[in-house]
Amino acid sequence: PGNNDPRKVAIASFNLKPNFDYVTAPKIESVCFRRAKVKNDSKYSLLKGNAQLFEGDDYLGSTTLDFVAPNQEFELALGADERLRVERELTLRDVDKVFMGDKRKIRYGYKIEIENLRDKPQTIFVRDHIPVPRDEQIKVKLELCEPKASEQTDLNQLEWKIVMNASSKQTLKYEFSVEHPKGMDVVGLP
Repeated sequence: PGNNDPRKVAIASFNLKPNFDYVTAPKIESVCFRRAKVKNDSKYSLLKGNAQLFEGDDYLGSTTLDFVAPNQEFELALGADERLRVERELTLRDVDKVFMGDKRKIRYGYKIEIENLRDKPQTIFVRDHIPVPRDEQIKVKLELCEPKASEQTDLNQLEWKIVMNASSKQTLKYEFSVEHPKGMDVVGLP
């Protein structure tokens, strides 16, 4: 209409096929977040703005999209899923009683338990980290990692890619040691 009132007009309707997975960082929050990786395989650009998300007939919520060109991949955060449970627990804190030279060694261990209560297999990326020393006299070493992390960065970030069967549990364990001069105060340790 010529009265300057806004009007919505449907330009096209098409379905996109997402790949779903989960991301969790249990040190920060004991929850798994669902995400969708999507390729815009339509011939249309998706304009920046609000979008309503559906999986089949189920309404997932709304999100804000950035501009997405045809054949471009983008990622959508779909919120927490209570059907995947995660818990992180300190299992070891041991100080060596014997000093090697003038060094003190402390060993820490963690256990992360994940449970898939969904009725289908799920892919979960579990992220954690071990300390990064700011002083060259402090040495941090990953002593144990079961199963082995899929990735460990230069900043000691650990990431496991786990494919879990329906209604299953999995446990991740890792231990690290911190070695420093006996008289040095080290802050920021667990």
